[in-house]
Amino acid sequence: MAITGKPVKELEGITPASINKNIISSPIPLVLRGYAEDWPAVKVSGQSSAAALSYIEERYARVPVTTCLLLAKERGRIFYNEAMNGFNFSANLESFHTFTKMLLNEVDSPNPRGVYMPSTDADKWFPGVVSENNAGLDELDPIKLIWIGNKTQVAAHYDFTSNLACCLCGRRKFTLFPPEQISNLYPGPLEFAPGGQEISLVDFQQPDFRRFPRFKVAIESAQTVILSPGDALFLPSMWWHHVEGLDAVNVLYTHWWRESPAYYGRPSNALLHAVLGLSGLSSSQRKAWRSIFDYYVFNDEESEPPASALGFFKGAINEEQARQLKQLLTDRLKK
Repeated sequence: MAITGKPVKELEGITPASINKNIISSPIPLVLRGYAEDWPAVKVSGQSSAAALSYIEERYARVPVTTCLLLAKERGRIFYNEAMNGFNFSANLESFHTFTKMLLNEVDSPNPRGVYMPSTDADKWFPGVVSENNAGLDELDPIKLIWIGNKTQVAAHYDFTSNLACCLCGRRKFTLFPPEQISNLYPGPLEFAPGGQEISLVDFQQPDFRRFPRFKVAIESAQTVILSPGDALFLPSMWWHHVEGLDAVNVLYTHWWRESPAYYGRPSNALLHAVLGLSGLSSSQRKAWRSIFDYYVFNDEESEPPASALGFFKGAINEEQARQLKQLLTDRLKK
């Protein structure tokens, strides 16, 4: 089954030199056609996928990369094993040259294994690619990652960071869902996921609607887009995205940044602490705590708590206050 959602809004003529705040703060995904078409990495991919991999290897720092392998029976779907106590792929550290040989060996196979290098820090492993292919986001100081693989599928998940994903080689299909669709996407374990972030348990190629009936509701709000080399996708924070490689070799260059200061910490840590502290409460207590969280955390401007209720945490928390609050939490968790 191929999910065909509504088209993602597209913008033409946007380049790294003209990208602006309205784009990188958009509340909805945006496709930037031809955004990176002048990059050296994109131009060389027009010759062949092997040439694209050679270009990247020439700019490789000679540090072993993580190489992942899926058996052909998995159909490229990166997921859990059948017992849900591990994953359906193996991972090893290899040279980038060994990885590219593995990847190219599967190109002509009628039943290829899934081969991929998961998101890898481009500044550390591929500094030459970074210096020669600038996305125009230097002011944001994004984390830059390169993901390379064949016809593999990354299960639907969300990221806290915003993301500008640039397609360097091959085609990628993105299926997107707004954050409020979480209950219709059936996320798996919080603490144990193939890429570290919880994923949808639904097989998008063969959805089991008996087991996951609400996924039909999610499909109604889905947006889909296929990126070709040189295209980019702006993905706002917290949007769910399922990513599928459509060609035997594809390369995605992503740029991640957060809107709030890093000293605030990860919201997912707050979620885990809330699960620990609230899940065992009675229904009436959970309702009471929902009201308390609404008041202190999720309030809008009209119902903002009075300053006196916030102690020394008034308004936006600065770095020193964040340090104090983290120490307070650490001390309380020891009890």
